[in-house]
Amino acid sequence: MNKRTLKIMGFAFPVILILVLIVNIILPDKAFSEEENRVLQEQPSFGISAFLSGRFEQKTEAYAEDQFLFRNAFIKIKTAADTAFGVTRSNGVYRGRNGYLLEDVTVPDREALVKTLATLADFRASNPDTNMTFMLAPNAANILEDKLPLFARTADQNFYMDALFGKLKLSGYDTVDVRDVFREKSEDVQLYYRTDHHWTTDGAYLAYQEYIRSAGIEDSTVYEPLVVKNDFRGTLASKSGFTNGKNDALTIYLPTAESSFEPSVIFYPDTTEKTTMFYRLDNLETKDAYTVFGGSNHPIYTIKTPLRDNEQCLLLIKDSYANSMIPFLAQDYYQIVVIDPRYFYDNVSTIIDTYGVTDVLFLYNANTFFADNSLEMVLRADMEQPVQPEVFRGPLGVIMKRLKEVKEEAGI
Repeated sequence: MNKRTLKIMGFAFPVILILVLIVNIILPDKAFSEEENRVLQEQPSFGISAFLSGRFEQKTEAYAEDQFLFRNAFIKIKTAADTAFGVTRSNGVYRGRNGYLLEDVTVPDREALVKTLATLADFRASNPDTNMTFMLAPNAANILEDKLPLFARTADQNFYMDALFGKLKLSGYDTVDVRDVFREKSEDVQLYYRTDHHWTTDGAYLAYQEYIRSAGIEDSTVYEPLVVKNDFRGTLASKSGFTNGKNDALTIYLPTAESSFEPSVIFYPDTTEKTTMFYRLDNLETKDAYTVFGGSNHPIYTIKTPLRDNEQCLLLIKDSYANSMIPFLAQDYYQIVVIDPRYFYDNVSTIIDTYGVTDVLFLYNANTFFADNSLEMVLRADMEQPVQPEVFRGPLGVIMKRLKEVKEEAGI
Protein backbone atom coordinates (compact mmCIF):
# COMPACT_ATOMS: atom_id res chain seq x y z
CA MET A 1 0.00 0.00 0.00
CA ASN A 2 1.61 3.30 -1.11
CA LYS A 3 1.91 6.51 0.91
CA ARG A 4 -0.78 8.28 -1.10
CA THR A 5 -3.35 5.61 -0.26
CA LEU A 6 -2.39 5.71 3.42
CA LYS A 7 -2.79 9.51 3.44
CA ILE A 8 -6.23 9.26 1.85
CA MET A 9 -7.31 6.62 4.35
CA GLY A 10 -5.89 8.64 7.25
CA PHE A 11 -7.87 11.66 6.10
CA ALA A 12 -11.07 9.81 5.22
CA PHE A 13 -11.44 7.91 8.50
CA PRO A 14 -11.79 10.95 10.82
CA VAL A 15 -13.96 12.71 8.23
CA ILE A 16 -16.36 9.76 8.21
CA LEU A 17 -16.44 9.73 12.02
CA ILE A 18 -17.21 13.46 12.10
CA LEU A 19 -19.97 13.04 9.49
CA VAL A 20 -21.51 10.19 11.47
CA LEU A 21 -21.40 12.33 14.62
CA ILE A 22 -23.07 15.24 12.82
CA VAL A 23 -25.78 13.01 11.38
CA ASN A 24 -26.37 11.49 14.83
CA ILE A 25 -26.84 15.00 16.25
CA ILE A 26 -29.15 16.15 13.43
CA LEU A 27 -31.39 13.10 13.28
CA PRO A 28 -34.18 13.00 15.91
CA ASP A 29 -33.80 10.43 18.65
CA LYS A 30 -35.75 7.19 18.35
CA ALA A 31 -37.90 6.60 21.41
CA PHE A 32 -38.63 2.94 20.76
CA SER A 33 -36.91 0.06 18.98
CA GLU A 34 -39.35 -2.20 17.13
CA GLU A 35 -36.52 -4.65 16.48
CA GLU A 36 -35.77 -5.07 20.20
CA ASN A 37 -39.22 -4.14 21.50
CA ARG A 38 -37.84 -1.79 24.13
CA VAL A 39 -37.69 1.87 25.03
CA LEU A 40 -34.44 3.51 23.87
CA GLN A 41 -32.40 5.97 25.89
CA GLU A 42 -32.99 9.50 24.59
CA GLN A 43 -30.62 12.42 25.15
CA PRO A 44 -30.37 12.88 28.93
CA SER A 45 -30.73 16.29 30.52
CA PHE A 46 -27.84 17.51 32.67
CA GLY A 47 -28.34 17.96 36.39
CA ILE A 48 -25.93 18.38 39.28
CA SER A 49 -27.42 15.51 41.29
CA ALA A 50 -27.48 13.22 38.26
CA PHE A 51 -23.86 14.12 37.46
CA LEU A 52 -22.59 13.56 41.00
CA SER A 53 -24.42 10.24 41.37
CA GLY A 54 -23.09 8.95 38.05
CA ARG A 55 -26.56 8.58 36.52
CA PHE A 56 -25.86 11.23 33.87
CA GLU A 57 -22.75 9.37 32.73
CA GLN A 58 -24.62 6.05 32.60
CA LYS A 59 -27.49 7.54 30.60
CA THR A 60 -25.09 9.29 28.22
CA GLU A 61 -23.31 6.01 27.54
CA ALA A 62 -26.62 4.23 26.96
CA TYR A 63 -27.73 7.12 24.72
CA ALA A 64 -24.63 6.77 22.54
CA GLU A 65 -25.22 3.02 22.20
CA ASP A 66 -28.95 3.24 21.49
CA GLN A 67 -28.95 6.16 19.03
CA PHE A 68 -25.84 5.29 16.98
CA LEU A 69 -26.34 5.57 13.20
CA PHE A 70 -26.97 2.24 11.41
CA ARG A 71 -26.93 0.45 14.77
CA ASN A 72 -29.12 -2.44 13.62
CA ALA A 73 -27.03 -3.00 10.49
CA PHE A 74 -23.82 -3.14 12.55
CA ILE A 75 -25.41 -5.68 14.90
CA LYS A 76 -26.28 -7.94 11.94
CA ILE A 77 -22.78 -7.64 10.44
CA LYS A 78 -21.14 -8.42 13.77
CA THR A 79 -23.45 -11.38 14.38
CA ALA A 80 -22.76 -12.83 10.94
CA ALA A 81 -19.02 -12.67 11.65
CA ASP A 82 -19.47 -14.17 15.13
CA THR A 83 -21.57 -17.01 13.76
CA ALA A 84 -18.88 -17.85 11.23
CA PHE A 85 -16.44 -18.25 14.12
CA GLY A 86 -18.82 -20.37 16.18
CA VAL A 87 -19.95 -17.66 18.62
CA THR A 88 -23.25 -18.61 20.27
CA ARG A 89 -24.09 -15.41 22.15
CA SER A 90 -24.90 -11.99 20.68
CA ASN A 91 -26.32 -8.89 22.36
CA GLY A 92 -27.52 -10.89 25.36
CA VAL A 93 -29.13 -13.65 23.26
CA TYR A 94 -27.98 -17.29 22.98
CA ARG A 95 -28.22 -19.26 19.73
CA GLY A 96 -29.69 -22.40 21.24
CA ARG A 97 -30.69 -25.85 20.11
CA ASN A 98 -33.75 -26.83 18.08
CA GLY A 99 -33.96 -23.36 16.55
CA TYR A 100 -34.42 -21.57 19.90
CA LEU A 101 -33.01 -18.13 20.62
CA LEU A 102 -32.86 -17.59 24.37
CA GLU A 103 -32.43 -14.30 26.20
CA ASP A 104 -29.79 -14.32 28.92
CA VAL A 105 -30.96 -14.19 32.53
CA THR A 106 -30.94 -10.73 34.11
CA VAL A 107 -29.03 -10.34 37.37
CA PRO A 108 -30.92 -7.85 39.55
CA ASP A 109 -29.23 -4.80 40.98
CA ARG A 110 -29.34 -5.47 44.72
CA GLU A 111 -29.89 -1.85 45.77
CA ALA A 112 -32.68 -1.34 43.24
CA LEU A 113 -34.36 -4.63 44.22
CA VAL A 114 -34.27 -3.73 47.93
CA LYS A 115 -36.01 -0.42 47.11
CA THR A 116 -38.64 -2.16 44.99
CA LEU A 117 -39.39 -4.74 47.70
CA ALA A 118 -39.67 -2.04 50.35
CA THR A 119 -42.03 -0.06 48.15
CA LEU A 120 -44.17 -3.12 47.45
CA ALA A 121 -44.36 -3.80 51.19
CA ASP A 122 -45.48 -0.22 51.85
CA PHE A 123 -48.05 -0.42 49.06
CA ARG A 124 -49.47 -3.62 50.51
CA ALA A 125 -49.69 -2.08 53.99
CA SER A 126 -51.42 1.00 52.58
CA ASN A 127 -54.20 -1.11 51.04
CA PRO A 128 -54.98 -3.77 53.66
CA ASP A 129 -58.50 -4.52 52.39
CA THR A 130 -57.46 -5.28 48.81
CA ASN A 131 -56.45 -8.76 47.67
CA MET A 132 -52.97 -8.60 46.15
CA THR A 133 -51.26 -11.27 44.09
CA PHE A 134 -47.86 -11.30 42.42
CA MET A 135 -47.12 -13.55 39.44
CA LEU A 136 -43.52 -13.62 38.24
CA ALA A 137 -43.06 -15.60 35.04
CA PRO A 138 -39.78 -17.44 34.48
CA ASN A 139 -37.96 -16.82 31.20
CA ALA A 140 -37.22 -19.40 28.53
CA ALA A 141 -33.53 -19.78 29.50
CA ASN A 142 -34.75 -20.96 32.90
CA ILE A 143 -37.45 -23.45 31.88
CA LEU A 144 -35.78 -24.55 28.61
CA GLU A 145 -32.28 -24.79 30.03
CA ASP A 146 -31.64 -27.88 27.89
CA LYS A 147 -31.97 -25.70 24.76
CA LEU A 148 -29.00 -23.53 25.71
CA PRO A 149 -25.82 -24.08 23.67
CA LEU A 150 -23.13 -26.36 25.02
CA PHE A 151 -21.12 -24.83 27.90
CA ALA A 152 -23.46 -21.82 28.17
CA ARG A 153 -23.95 -20.72 31.75
CA THR A 154 -26.61 -18.25 32.86
CA ALA A 155 -27.25 -16.72 36.26
CA ASP A 156 -29.47 -18.75 38.59
CA GLN A 157 -32.87 -17.13 38.01
CA ASN A 158 -34.50 -19.57 40.40
CA PHE A 159 -32.39 -18.24 43.26
CA TYR A 160 -33.60 -14.68 42.66
CA MET A 161 -37.21 -15.76 42.13
CA ASP A 162 -37.27 -17.85 45.33
CA ALA A 163 -35.88 -14.93 47.32
CA LEU A 164 -38.42 -12.54 45.80
CA PHE A 165 -41.40 -14.82 46.46
CA GLY A 166 -40.24 -15.26 50.06
CA LYS A 167 -40.05 -11.50 50.65
CA LEU A 168 -43.42 -10.88 49.00
CA LYS A 169 -45.14 -13.51 51.14
CA LEU A 170 -43.72 -11.88 54.28
CA SER A 171 -45.20 -8.57 53.09
CA GLY A 172 -48.66 -10.11 52.75
CA TYR A 173 -48.83 -10.90 49.03
CA ASP A 174 -50.26 -14.06 47.55
CA THR A 175 -47.84 -15.43 44.96
CA VAL A 176 -48.32 -17.52 41.84
CA ASP A 177 -45.33 -19.61 40.81
CA VAL A 178 -45.74 -21.36 37.44
CA ARG A 179 -42.28 -22.95 37.27
CA ASP A 180 -43.29 -26.46 38.30
CA VAL A 181 -46.20 -26.75 35.88
CA PHE A 182 -44.14 -25.16 33.10
CA ARG A 183 -41.36 -27.72 33.54
CA GLU A 184 -43.93 -30.51 33.62
CA LYS A 185 -45.57 -29.35 30.38
CA SER A 186 -42.51 -28.07 28.49
CA GLU A 187 -41.93 -31.37 26.66
CA ASP A 188 -45.47 -31.49 25.27
CA VAL A 189 -46.39 -27.80 24.85
CA GLN A 190 -44.42 -24.96 23.23
CA LEU A 191 -44.48 -22.47 26.09
CA TYR A 192 -42.12 -19.85 24.58
CA TYR A 193 -41.55 -18.55 21.09
CA ARG A 194 -38.32 -19.60 19.41
CA THR A 195 -37.45 -16.10 18.18
CA ASP A 196 -39.19 -13.87 20.73
CA HIS A 197 -38.81 -13.31 24.48
CA HIS A 198 -42.53 -13.73 25.29
CA TRP A 199 -44.39 -16.82 26.29
CA THR A 200 -46.79 -18.25 23.71
CA THR A 201 -50.56 -18.12 24.06
CA ASP A 202 -50.39 -21.72 25.27
CA GLY A 203 -47.96 -20.61 27.97
CA ALA A 204 -50.16 -17.64 28.89
CA TYR A 205 -53.25 -19.85 29.18
CA LEU A 206 -51.41 -22.33 31.40
CA ALA A 207 -50.32 -19.45 33.65
CA TYR A 208 -53.89 -18.11 33.67
CA GLN A 209 -55.18 -21.47 34.89
CA GLU A 210 -52.65 -21.39 37.73
CA TYR A 211 -53.80 -17.88 38.67
CA ILE A 212 -57.52 -18.65 38.85
CA ARG A 213 -56.79 -21.85 40.79
CA SER A 214 -54.80 -19.78 43.29
CA ALA A 215 -57.52 -17.10 43.46
CA GLY A 216 -60.34 -19.62 43.86
CA ILE A 217 -62.04 -18.53 40.62
CA GLU A 218 -64.12 -20.95 38.59
CA ASP A 219 -64.16 -20.29 34.85
CA SER A 220 -66.20 -22.44 32.51
CA THR A 221 -65.15 -20.80 29.25
CA VAL A 222 -63.80 -23.29 26.73
CA TYR A 223 -61.40 -22.04 24.07
CA GLU A 224 -60.10 -23.37 20.79
CA PRO A 225 -56.78 -22.22 19.30
CA LEU A 226 -56.58 -20.50 15.94
CA VAL A 227 -53.24 -19.96 14.18
CA VAL A 228 -53.24 -16.48 12.61
CA LYS A 229 -49.61 -16.29 11.48
CA ASN A 230 -47.06 -18.97 10.60
CA ASP A 231 -43.94 -16.88 9.90
CA PHE A 232 -43.55 -14.82 13.07
CA ARG A 233 -39.99 -13.72 13.86
CA GLY A 234 -39.74 -11.87 17.13
CA THR A 235 -37.53 -9.46 18.98
CA LEU A 236 -34.76 -11.92 19.85
CA ALA A 237 -34.08 -12.59 16.16
CA SER A 238 -33.81 -8.84 15.51
CA LYS A 239 -31.89 -8.06 18.68
CA SER A 240 -29.28 -10.78 18.19
CA GLY A 241 -29.00 -10.80 14.41
CA PHE A 242 -29.05 -14.62 14.45
CA THR A 243 -30.84 -16.01 11.41
CA ASN A 244 -31.10 -19.67 12.43
CA GLY A 245 -34.11 -19.37 14.73
CA LYS A 246 -37.15 -21.16 13.34
CA ASN A 247 -40.21 -19.10 12.46
CA ASP A 248 -43.02 -19.26 15.00
CA ALA A 249 -46.78 -19.61 14.78
CA LEU A 250 -48.90 -16.91 16.41
CA THR A 251 -52.05 -18.36 17.94
CA ILE A 252 -55.11 -16.70 19.43
CA TYR A 253 -57.72 -18.42 21.60
CA LEU A 254 -61.39 -18.06 20.66
CA PRO A 255 -64.27 -19.22 22.87
CA THR A 256 -66.32 -22.10 21.54
CA ALA A 257 -69.96 -21.56 20.63
CA GLU A 258 -71.07 -23.61 23.64
CA SER A 259 -69.07 -21.56 26.16
CA SER A 260 -70.55 -19.12 28.64
CA PHE A 261 -68.66 -16.28 27.02
CA GLU A 262 -69.60 -12.63 27.60
CA PRO A 263 -68.39 -9.75 25.38
CA SER A 264 -66.13 -7.04 26.82
CA VAL A 265 -65.76 -3.34 26.10
CA ILE A 266 -62.21 -1.94 26.10
CA PHE A 267 -61.63 1.81 26.52
CA TYR A 268 -58.30 3.59 25.97
CA PRO A 269 -58.39 7.04 27.64
CA ASP A 270 -55.21 8.27 25.91
CA THR A 271 -56.73 7.78 22.45
CA THR A 272 -60.45 7.83 23.45
CA GLU A 273 -60.85 4.61 21.46
CA LYS A 274 -63.57 2.15 22.45
CA THR A 275 -63.56 -1.39 21.06
CA THR A 276 -64.68 -4.95 21.74
CA MET A 277 -61.64 -6.48 20.00
CA PHE A 278 -58.83 -7.95 22.11
CA TYR A 279 -56.90 -9.08 19.04
CA ARG A 280 -55.55 -6.54 16.54
CA LEU A 281 -55.28 -8.70 13.42
CA ASP A 282 -54.03 -5.77 11.30
CA ASN A 283 -50.81 -5.86 13.33
CA LEU A 284 -49.94 -9.31 12.03
CA GLU A 285 -48.21 -7.65 9.07
CA THR A 286 -46.16 -5.21 11.17
CA LYS A 287 -42.60 -5.66 12.40
CA ASP A 288 -43.74 -6.60 15.91
CA ALA A 289 -46.59 -8.99 15.18
CA TYR A 290 -46.86 -9.78 18.91
CA THR A 291 -48.88 -6.55 19.14
CA VAL A 292 -51.77 -8.59 17.78
CA PHE A 293 -52.38 -8.98 21.52
CA GLY A 294 -53.88 -5.61 22.44
CA GLY A 295 -51.99 -3.34 20.05
CA SER A 296 -49.58 -0.61 21.11
CA ASN A 297 -48.56 0.30 24.65
CA HIS A 298 -50.97 2.38 26.73
CA PRO A 299 -50.37 3.91 30.18
CA ILE A 300 -53.84 2.86 31.35
CA TYR A 301 -57.02 1.39 29.94
CA THR A 302 -60.16 -0.32 31.20
CA ILE A 303 -62.02 -3.50 30.26
CA LYS A 304 -65.67 -3.97 31.21
CA THR A 305 -67.58 -7.23 30.93
CA PRO A 306 -70.93 -5.86 32.13
CA LEU A 307 -72.95 -9.07 31.88
CA ARG A 308 -70.69 -10.83 34.37
CA ASP A 309 -72.66 -11.44 37.56
CA ASN A 310 -70.10 -10.08 40.02
CA GLU A 311 -68.72 -6.79 41.28
CA GLN A 312 -65.07 -7.76 41.27
CA CYS A 313 -62.68 -5.18 39.86
CA LEU A 314 -59.09 -6.16 39.07
CA LEU A 315 -56.18 -3.73 38.88
CA LEU A 316 -53.58 -5.35 36.62
CA ILE A 317 -50.08 -3.85 36.88
CA LYS A 318 -48.05 -5.51 34.20
CA ASP A 319 -45.45 -5.83 31.48
CA SER A 320 -46.08 -7.15 27.97
CA TYR A 321 -46.27 -10.80 29.12
CA ALA A 322 -49.78 -10.01 30.38
CA ASN A 323 -51.07 -8.94 26.95
CA SER A 324 -51.82 -12.47 25.75
CA MET A 325 -53.40 -13.41 29.09
CA ILE A 326 -55.78 -10.44 29.42
CA PRO A 327 -58.56 -11.88 27.20
CA PHE A 328 -58.87 -14.82 29.61
CA LEU A 329 -58.92 -12.63 32.72
CA ALA A 330 -61.70 -10.45 31.27
CA GLN A 331 -64.17 -13.31 31.71
CA ASP A 332 -63.62 -13.40 35.47
CA TYR A 333 -64.15 -9.74 36.44
CA TYR A 334 -66.80 -7.10 35.96
CA GLN A 335 -64.02 -4.61 35.28
CA ILE A 336 -60.26 -4.64 34.82
CA VAL A 337 -58.04 -1.56 35.01
CA VAL A 338 -54.72 -2.17 33.23
CA ILE A 339 -51.60 -0.14 34.05
CA ASP A 340 -48.18 -0.22 32.38
CA PRO A 341 -45.78 1.46 34.87
CA ARG A 342 -43.35 2.40 32.08
CA TYR A 343 -45.82 4.99 30.80
CA PHE A 344 -48.11 5.66 33.75
CA TYR A 345 -47.74 8.84 35.83
CA ASP A 346 -50.98 9.16 37.76
CA ASN A 347 -51.85 8.01 41.27
CA VAL A 348 -52.40 4.29 41.84
CA SER A 349 -54.22 4.65 45.18
CA THR A 350 -56.68 7.07 43.60
CA ILE A 351 -57.45 4.47 40.93
CA ILE A 352 -58.10 1.85 43.63
CA ASP A 353 -60.57 4.20 45.33
CA THR A 354 -62.21 5.53 42.16
CA TYR A 355 -62.86 2.16 40.53
CA GLY A 356 -63.55 0.22 43.71
CA VAL A 357 -60.68 -2.18 43.05
CA THR A 358 -61.09 -5.44 44.94
CA ASP A 359 -58.07 -7.33 43.59
CA VAL A 360 -54.60 -6.35 42.40
CA LEU A 361 -52.46 -8.58 40.21
CA PHE A 362 -48.83 -7.79 39.43
CA LEU A 363 -47.76 -9.76 36.36
CA TYR A 364 -44.17 -9.55 35.11
CA ASN A 365 -41.58 -11.78 33.52
CA ALA A 366 -38.50 -12.12 35.71
CA ASN A 367 -36.04 -10.41 33.34
CA THR A 368 -38.19 -7.30 33.00
CA PHE A 369 -38.93 -7.10 36.71
CA PHE A 370 -35.29 -7.44 37.75
CA ALA A 371 -34.08 -4.92 35.14
CA ASP A 372 -36.75 -2.20 35.30
CA ASN A 373 -37.31 0.25 38.15
CA SER A 374 -40.49 1.86 36.76
CA LEU A 375 -42.71 -0.11 39.16
CA GLU A 376 -40.81 1.14 42.20
CA MET A 377 -40.92 4.71 40.88
CA VAL A 378 -44.69 4.64 40.26
CA LEU A 379 -45.58 3.12 43.63
CA ARG A 380 -43.10 5.25 45.57
CA ALA A 381 -44.35 8.48 43.97
CA ASP A 382 -47.87 7.31 44.74
CA MET A 383 -47.13 7.15 48.48
CA GLU A 384 -44.80 10.14 48.74
CA GLN A 385 -46.94 12.54 46.71
CA PRO A 386 -50.58 11.60 47.18
CA VAL A 387 -52.98 13.33 44.81
CA GLN A 388 -55.50 15.60 46.49
CA PRO A 389 -59.15 15.11 45.45
CA GLU A 390 -59.21 18.41 43.55
CA VAL A 391 -56.01 17.66 41.61
CA PHE A 392 -56.30 15.68 38.37
CA ARG A 393 -53.55 14.76 35.92
CA GLY A 394 -53.33 12.94 32.61
CA PRO A 395 -56.09 11.21 30.59
CA LEU A 396 -57.44 9.45 33.65
CA GLY A 397 -57.68 12.81 35.41
CA VAL A 398 -60.22 14.05 32.87
CA ILE A 399 -62.45 11.07 33.60
CA MET A 400 -62.03 11.43 37.36
CA LYS A 401 -62.77 15.15 37.25
CA ARG A 402 -65.99 14.57 35.33
CA LEU A 403 -66.96 11.80 37.75
CA LYS A 404 -66.50 14.22 40.66
CA GLU A 405 -68.61 16.87 38.91
CA VAL A 406 -71.44 14.38 38.27
CA LYS A 407 -71.44 13.33 41.92
CA GLU A 408 -71.57 16.97 43.06
CA GLU A 409 -74.45 17.75 40.67
CA ALA A 410 -76.34 14.75 42.00
CA GLY A 411 -75.66 15.78 45.60
CA ILE A 412 -73.73 12.60 46.34
